[in-house]
This record gives sequence, structure tokens and C-alpha cells, in this order.
Amino acid sequence: MEDEDTEWRPSWSEECLMTIAAFSNGNGGTVTIGIDDKGNVIGADNPQGLLKAIRDAISGNLGIKASVSERLVEGKTCIDIAVERGSCLTDLDGKLYGRMGGVTSIVKGDELQPFVSTRRQTSWTDLPARNIGMGMLSQDAIDLFVKKGLSTGRMSGMAKWSNESLLRRYCLMDDDGIRNSAAILFMEHPAPFFPASTVKIGAFDEDNRLLRRDIIDCPMIAQPDKVMHVLQNKYIFGIDGVELDTRVTRYPCPMRAVREALVNSLVHRDLSSAAGTYIMVYPSHVRINNPGALPLGWTKDDLSREHTSRPANPNIANVFYDAGYLERWGAGTVSMWRECETMGLPPPEYVLSRDQVEVIFRLTENIDEPIPQDGSLDTSEMTETN
Repeated sequence: MEDEDTEWRPSWSEECLMTIAAFSNGNGGTVTIGIDDKGNVIGADNPQGLLKAIRDAISGNLGIKASVSERLVEGKTCIDIAVERGSCLTDLDGKLYGRMGGVTSIVKGDELQPFVSTRRQTSWTDLPARNIGMGMLSQDAIDLFVKKGLSTGRMSGMAKWSNESLLRRYCLMDDDGIRNSAAILFMEHPAPFFPASTVKIGAFDEDNRLLRRDIIDCPMIAQPDKVMHVLQNKYIFGIDGVELDTRVTRYPCPMRAVREALVNSLVHRDLSSAAGTYIMVYPSHVRINNPGALPLGWTKDDLSREHTSRPANPNIANVFYDAGYLERWGAGTVSMWRECETMGLPPPEYVLSRDQVEVIFRLTENIDEPIPQDGSLDTSEMTETN
């Protein structure tokens, strides 16, 4: 039945967007197309075409993420639109919508101020960036984000937006100025202001002696590509070969899994900490150590199966998703397990403490042996980005 987080609609209309916005402003919910308000199953017309139309409407009008899928109900195809609680308030044509019981309504008048105050996020990255203005952001970094977003198709229509409009759209700026998240994402060298924004890479021998190191201090939007470039050229060495007339480079661990772990560490790290992300490369394994903790109530077992996405820095996660660094919410840790399994390696190991999360990848000694096409192969996306 319909309630606070469930809405039935016989067909798709603009009113559905109001309810989707209300769910985003509340605790999330699901809109189902193809069931009337009495619970009669009608089915959705042209479900395949409607799936794309709904996704485009949500992205273009609300700028949020929602899972849109079809399912059979009593032999008829219906469409579910699952909406998570948004990282910031979601408006539709400048109006805010809320949900009370099974009813969606505009929030206005005397209700507006308490609604905004109650809903406002308090993540450290949402706080105003002290002594940092728009002019201190790197235009190259912002352009890189737009370029990546356009290439993924997740930022269509935003190519000509002003920097301010873009930052406001991603909740990286408000009337008080840019937020910490914007500064970390787009400053050329954020480390002097935000020590936790750095990635430190070190090579160690079996006796734990440091052999060499690199410190990556660049806009966070460029860190995944920059860090992977340094890792593959100075720390985790591969062997070149040819398969099916194609040049490939094999690495001793699944590099796609390492990249996924890196992106997870960037999105989830405690950026208010004094410590950054550490990547330690040993002869037998790679350790990625991050300041932060799992969401309350989570255990290591939750990381071995698909789960909801609860990033510590939601606005940064949204930027990373639209830039293509994140492919599917909540599935990244599962893909890491599968990549290791494909190479015949143990699954990633997790070491948890009160304020740190560490993931460990074991290295294989047999990278010259034939391996099925998997994450151990070199990929074109792993290139240096300044």
C-alpha cells in the first residue's frame, strides 16, 4: 500500500517528479509506474522507451541519481523508481517538495524554515571553505570534470554552465561561498589547507624499509588517474606481451580492483583528518590505508556483497559518479572480489580500526603465465591527468 516511502502511479507524468523530489528530500522511497492508487496492476506502456525517458527526466530536471528498473507484477511490466535520501535539498522548478504520510506537497510559508533546518546535512565537507574563494580554484580541474562528465553522458546540457552554476548544482557552493568539498576537488594544490587530501605512495622491502615515495597533491578530481599512472610506472610493474595480436601488459594484481579501492578510499576518507591516504607497495602485497570508518553497524562481511551506497562525503561521491569514476552505486567492493578471484588470488583483506580502514591485495608471482582477460590487464583510462 502507499505510505511515507511508497507511491503508485498508473502512468508517468510530471507529478511523479514532485514525489521523487520529495523522497530525495526525505528518507528516500519508491515510485512504481503501472499500479493505480487502489492497487490495481495496469502495467506500464512501452516500458523500454519509458525507462530512458524517466532517467533523462530525473537527471535533467532534478539532477539526482535514482535506480530505474522494470519488474513483472501479476504478469504485467511495471517500472520501479528507487530514490535514496539526497545529499542536499532537491528542488523542481525552484519549489521544494516534502512527503507526509502518502501525500506529496509543496513546502512553503511557515513550514519552509524548519524543513530546511531539519534536512540540512552537517558533513564536514559541506562546511564553508575558510579563506578560500572561487578564484583559488583551478579552471583546468573544473574543465576536466566537465569533460569527463560529458563523456559519460551524465552531464548532458551542462557544458556551457558557469562555474558558479555548476558548483551550486552539485551542492559544492551556497550563498556563504564555496564549500570544503569544492576546494578539495578543484584547488591546484589543496594539501596546505587540507592535509588529508594527499595520497602518499611508498615502496617497501620485506623488512619494511622505505625504498622510495611519492606524494600526490593535486585536485581531487584528477587523483584517480594521477595515482594510477604513478603506481603503474614506478611501483607495480607489469610484463608486456601480445594476445590475439593485441599488446597487453600484465600486472601481479588486478589493477581495476586497485583502482576501485583507490576511488573508494578517496570518496570515503575523513577529509577533516590530519592524515591522508597511504598506498604501501611490498614485494608480496599492496596496502591502501585510509582515515575514516565504515558506516555505523557495517562489518567486513557487508563489503563482500552488494550493498546500499553510504559515502562519507556524498557531494564528492556525486561528482565522482558523474565523472565516471564510480560505475554503479554499492557494487564496487563486490567487483574487487571478482577481479581477484579471476586472477586466482585471495579476495581483498580488510583491516578495520576506530579511525582507519585498510584494504590489502595479494600479488601473484606468475604474471608471465596466461591469464583470462581481467583487471590485471593494462587499460587506456589509466593515464596521467594533471
